[in-house]
Amino acid sequence: MSAGRAAAAGGLVAALALAALVGCGATGGADTTSAAAPRTGDDADLIAIPAGRFVLGHDGATADLTDEGPAHVVVLDAFELERTLVTVAAFRAFVAATGYVTSAERAGFGKTSVVGMKDWAWKTVRGASWRAPWGEETPRVAPQRDDLPVTMVSWDDADAYCRWRGRRLPTEAEWEYAMRAGATTRFPWGDSPTRPDGRPGLNYWEGRTHEENLARDGWVYASPVETYPPNRWGLHDPAGNVWQWVSDWYARDAYAQDAAAHPEGVRNPQGPVSGVFKVARGGSWWCSARSCHAYGLVTRGKTRPDAAFSNNGFRCAR
Repeated sequence: MSAGRAAAAGGLVAALALAALVGCGATGGADTTSAAAPRTGDDADLIAIPAGRFVLGHDGATADLTDEGPAHVVVLDAFELERTLVTVAAFRAFVAATGYVTSAERAGFGKTSVVGMKDWAWKTVRGASWRAPWGEETPRVAPQRDDLPVTMVSWDDADAYCRWRGRRLPTEAEWEYAMRAGATTRFPWGDSPTRPDGRPGLNYWEGRTHEENLARDGWVYASPVETYPPNRWGLHDPAGNVWQWVSDWYARDAYAQDAAAHPEGVRNPQGPVSGVFKVARGGSWWCSARSCHAYGLVTRGKTRPDAAFSNNGFRCAR
């Protein structure tokens, strides 16, 4: 999924200045009365997220130049969210059971990126799909694995999978609330991509440009869904790895409209009733410090609901 405002073919549009988050003091902490809890049995992949209120968005120095502000209070009912991103194995089971054909398979192509490409560059690859995100080059570039997050899936594909599971995509507000798990920092563990113990906290592009990736965490592209420690509520990949589809239609002023209409706090926001683009959150492995700063808890992106990229995925809610 594209992470820049200049990306071609409706690629993902990322916020321009996530760095302004650091120290802004206007984001997040959840006000809850109970802790999140894992489910059991057939629902063991779900985490029960408690009802609560938090501050969505931020008021950093450049928030007025992005779509990440203003910060405003959101009140949410309890819900459930999948512990990890949907994997290749899980999506394969869906396709086997339903015969579903994805957007990329119907179109015959998808958008990909590899080491050595210029910042903001994307390549149209014939035959790219969830089975082989880099088309026939997949075995050489990044061999597919069952424990990787499924990618090259559009919003339409993600919605179809979640419905098949008797679930749904989370709202944008639910996603940020759950990924924060009470944190007020850029990441659930602090303001640096590196965790306090010195280990990488997320999968992002570790290079000044896309011509190289230091891959100090061992992953150039997507990483298996439980590679990094979860947040305080047990959710893996709260930022980075792959962009995560949410249910909301995109509007640049969505936060401003909610803040103006509900100064006391908006309850269970659903986003605009219609639009051209759908929102994705969290950033991905393709985001470098120079190209987009697009990894973190307030990062918003957008793209067409039928577009498929090698760095977009999802998880379901209930």
